Amino acid sequence: MFALSLRHALLLTALAFAAVTQASSFDCASAASKTEKAICADPDLSRLDEQLAVRWRSTLNKAADPKALKADQRGWLKQRNQCDDLAPCLRRQYLMRLTALEYMVKPFSWDATWQLIPWGVSEGAEITTRRQDASHIAFDISAANGSHSGELEGVATIEGTQARYEQGECVLTFKALNGVMDVAQDGADFDCGAGMGVYYGGRYVSSKQTVLVDYDLLTLGVAQTQRENEVLHTLLKGDYQTLLQNCGLKMDGESSEDVPNSEVSNYWVRGLPSSNAAIVMRAPNEQFWIIVLVPQAGGKTLARYYTNVAQWKGRMPDVLQAWYASKGGEGYMPLDFML
Repeated sequence: MFALSLRHALLLTALAFAAVTQASSFDCASAASKTEKAICADPDLSRLDEQLAVRWRSTLNKAADPKALKADQRGWLKQRNQCDDLAPCLRRQYLMRLTALEYMVKPFSWDATWQLIPWGVSEGAEITTRRQDASHIAFDISAANGSHSGELEGVATIEGTQARYEQGECVLTFKALNGVMDVAQDGADFDCGAGMGVYYGGRYVSSKQTVLVDYDLLTLGVAQTQRENEVLHTLLKGDYQTLLQNCGLKMDGESSEDVPNSEVSNYWVRGLPSSNAAIVMRAPNEQFWIIVLVPQAGGKTLARYYTNVAQWKGRMPDVLQAWYASKGGEGYMPLDFML
């Protein structure tokens, strides 16, 4: 797929130029892969593709190591193309890449504070690195995924543009690249002193402030289309953000007998399944049934039920009833029917 779409990849990376017939960085009339066709068919993805092309050209002109940046872009294109035509996956790839390119114009230094570009809304990590001498850096990592956390400090040995740390089963590799740092972890979460599901690997940017990526329910896959995302905004209003923050982990739910053609997904924040969670049931024609848990003062939790299907406004389908009961039901948390 990558070989077939090389012309378009080169267009995106500003290595060549051609006439554009659609709202994207390449000629949609010649789109060959599922990914390219999906970008051309989706105005939001086309807009992100155009933004990326502009930022790429600007970053390439300012980068300290353009050759390394081009190689990194080719790697990103391969990763992007693995999304095929899945809009949520593509949107996440573009948002993360736009964030990374913003920081790649900075010169790299081992004396810096680094922030993780997060894959989701409930994770984050910060690394402080300090060069001790020509061959070593000291590092201090603090990371979290939901309510679980991890901390690690040590000394890594510099080998060219990389630094390596090894202690028991925990191996970390720090790779320098044009103002960003890639961290690879070999070893389980607990091997590196972290709680369940907390890992230090990923791409970090040089910043003392937490990196915020503009994720929404479409990016996280709760909505499958831009239209569904708009429907959820209208339906949930202020609780759109609440649902977004509850989408740390996902598991497919039981099928509904009340709504046979529906799909059910359970969401929760790692370590907080009783206070920061939600269940979303969807059916064709942008129909939704949702319960979202809302933490309250004093450690209490409130459940709110939403649907845009008129005949279900005052009652819940079977799977939502069962899910609410599994969280303790009325004996544990009140339920508001949001009409």
